[in-house]
Amino acid sequence: MADYKFWLIKLEDNIFWLYLNNPNKKNAFDLSVVSELNHILEDEIKQNKNIRVLVITSSLDDIFTVGLDIKWLVTLDESKSEDMTRNLQKIFAKFEDLPIPVIAAIKGLNLTAGFELMLCADIIIAADNAKFGQVETKWGMTPAAGATQRLLRLIGPLKAKELIFTSRIINAEEALRMGLINELVPLRDLETRAKEIANTMIKNSGKAITLSKQLIKMGIYTNEEGFKKEGNAFHQLFSSGEPKKKLAEFLKRSET
Repeated sequence: MADYKFWLIKLEDNIFWLYLNNPNKKNAFDLSVVSELNHILEDEIKQNKNIRVLVITSSLDDIFTVGLDIKWLVTLDESKSEDMTRNLQKIFAKFEDLPIPVIAAIKGLNLTAGFELMLCADIIIAADNAKFGQVETKWGMTPAAGATQRLLRLIGPLKAKELIFTSRIINAEEALRMGLINELVPLRDLETRAKEIANTMIKNSGKAITLSKQLIKMGIYTNEEGFKKEGNAFHQLFSSGEPKKKLAEFLKRSET
């Protein structure tokens, strides 16, 4: 397996462990982070028939990710914003469409792009210090990587609207109550519990799980036009200049 700058990987007992590891930027997402994720999906996971379960988590105990890198967004050319969203959506769709089960083991703060990647997993467990938020409307933007389409499938349209419209950050207990996560465990037990769930799946038929995953997805309403319009909406708002202004003001306040 190759070495990556922003992700740590290991394969143990048919479980592929994928750790987001960009600590200098609080695990923020940018094109380089997402590009490496794409390479891992294509070169490490899809090519290895020994992998039965993927577990994605963070190398940091207090942060899964703060989401898209604000400094990168402030410098992003407005004309390229729609291409950026489509690229995110494409790679996250690859993650969602993996034939193996995917467990997201979330610890610490998980915002925007990381939240949206989490929604692509099959099982979501969270540590007791986890916090979740889809906060784009606070900055004059819409979600960019599928939250407007996937979140309502997990928690229903009313709660999805509430989280997106208010940009409210919720704790793990509330996430469990609304059905956003499967389980809540102490931080010290998070990876152990993820491994237990993975091993339970490994005992079952991999082919049966793959087909079941495909069939369950077919049973969920998928609106490709919705994903396209999500990208269009992000581009429209981002091109207005309001998000950059708000984000630049936030950066200025945080650096003083």
